[in-house]
Amino acid sequence: MKTNGKGFKVLAFCLILLMAVGLFGTTAFAIASNGTGTITVSGVEDGVTVSAYRLMDVKVNENGQPQEPVYTWVDAAASWVRTNTNYSAYIGTGTDNSVQAAFSTASAENIAAFYDALAAAIKTTNNPLNIPVAGTCTGSGSITNLTMGNYLILIENGMRVYRPSAVNLVPEWKDTEWVMSDAEVTVKSSEPTITKTVNGKKADNASIGDTVSFVIETDVPQFPASALAKNYAVSDILPAGLTLTGSIKVSGVTGAESDPLTEGDGNDYTQGSARPNNGGNSAFTLTFDYARISEYEKIRIEYTATLNRSAVLGETGNVNNAYLDYSNNPYTQTSWESKSDSATIYTYGMDISKVDKDDHDTFLAGAEFELYATEEETADKTNAIAFVMLSEGVYCKAAASDTSTTTTLQVGAKDSLTGKLTIKGLSEGTWYLKEITAPDGYNLLASPVKVTIEDKDGDVLDGKVSGAAANATGEAVALVTLTVENDDGFQLPVTGGMGTILFTAVGILLMGAAVILLIFAVRKNRKQS
Repeated sequence: MKTNGKGFKVLAFCLILLMAVGLFGTTAFAIASNGTGTITVSGVEDGVTVSAYRLMDVKVNENGQPQEPVYTWVDAAASWVRTNTNYSAYIGTGTDNSVQAAFSTASAENIAAFYDALAAAIKTTNNPLNIPVAGTCTGSGSITNLTMGNYLILIENGMRVYRPSAVNLVPEWKDTEWVMSDAEVTVKSSEPTITKTVNGKKADNASIGDTVSFVIETDVPQFPASALAKNYAVSDILPAGLTLTGSIKVSGVTGAESDPLTEGDGNDYTQGSARPNNGGNSAFTLTFDYARISEYEKIRIEYTATLNRSAVLGETGNVNNAYLDYSNNPYTQTSWESKSDSATIYTYGMDISKVDKDDHDTFLAGAEFELYATEEETADKTNAIAFVMLSEGVYCKAAASDTSTTTTLQVGAKDSLTGKLTIKGLSEGTWYLKEITAPDGYNLLASPVKVTIEDKDGDVLDGKVSGAAANATGEAVALVTLTVENDDGFQLPVTGGMGTILFTAVGILLMGAAVILLIFAVRKNRKQS
């Protein structure tokens, strides 16, 4: 094949162009030593700070190629690794800061322990390494403009307890070139929770003097092994209407298995009366030795309390709060976070109006009642319920500790309480109100009045009972309203008025007189004959 001069010129130009492309295209195979990328962090709650600390540099030669040893410790980290006897094999000797094979071949457990210990060294106030924060984000998000290297991700001051996470931001070879790739990391954390129940429910009801059972369960957080703070305490704050009774039972729980925990210095927990987080007083505070309970999944606390005369009636209820206080930033000794839960005991009563059967505007004083939980009373009335008189016509069910009690409930007899009787501190259920003394001039009721107290919403307790009058806001209150009627005197049906009765009586007398006169007349005639 023949080629003219013009063809040679075109071919030569093409070869020069290809050579030029090949020559200048070599930069596409390299990565700049100052190349940057982004680390995207997930699994983080909103509002907390995520910090990235660069621990290692990536070595790139003058041609932009990664070069062995690829990783070297930054100076601040190198001094700690070299002087730590547990990890000195992870770095070269002398001034050699290269990351050694012992690090890359270490077990996952040992690597986790290493990063945990290094995190503690970074955060401690006693021995700061002065490793600067390379970048931050808030919550789950991206930390941008990071140079190549190995990074430690630390998260502080959240509701969860976060474990240190490590991530590499390095170039990757893709087809024909090194490309700076972004990195992703999902951090591991544990978020302890607390739940509280009463009699196995979130809410229940009781009478004054009843003993109820509370259970608190809390998750045991997973603190990093080298955490500077592993604070963990549970507090309970009883309302005025509940009195702590008996002993407190504490157990460590894993799955369906539980072990009893012991109280006292050097044991599983100590007991006090002040919350460590805010210094407030509590019915009890249990401060746990984390090293002794870390093997458990949960802590279970069981105790009983008695409803007393200070109990609040109605929808407010007697709220029992429990608090879990724990270290949310394990690398700061004074860090605390709190979670709480509550269980509520409701109690109810009766609001009784004693009235004339024929005129409900006539309120009757002087009546007396007894209250029973069963329809039949014992012969000696020992099953009559005891009460404490709070004021005239107002009674509260007695507790075992009350000394001045009575079973006789007297209806109010003066001022606005005339004809009124209020009974407080009763649970849901059926009660029998027996009249033992009627108002003056009225008949005693033949049988007890059956009263049923039932929470308004049935299976959802809210402290509002059915059959209660509305208060000023139109909401039902905790006292069942009841009207009890009395008849007066001997009530038999009659006809006519007083005038008819008088004429009838006179007629009977006249008829009697006529009969007597007739008898005398008959006797006189007999004698004459």
